[in-house]
Amino acid sequence: MEHDLCPRACRALWCAVIEEQLRLAVSPRMADRPHEIDSARRWFGSRDFFMACALAGLDGAWVLWGVRRQFQMAGLV
Repeated sequence: MEHDLCPRACRALWCAVIEEQLRLAVSPRMADRPHEIDSARRWFGSRDFFMACALAGLDGAWVLWGVRRQFQMAGLV
């Protein structure tokens, strides 16, 4: 039922997806698998990344710029 969807909840969900991918890419935990970490790092800039940003109401290019700065500061590039 589409009328039951809460736009704020949907936006929060997509923001959480982006946030979790960033955490996994920049600050992995001991339990995170190497292929999951690599996949998260490759996800940024992908079509799926830009779709998640659009669904979250974010400018994907701006988010990607910030993520790339985080990667540089973490020594990942």
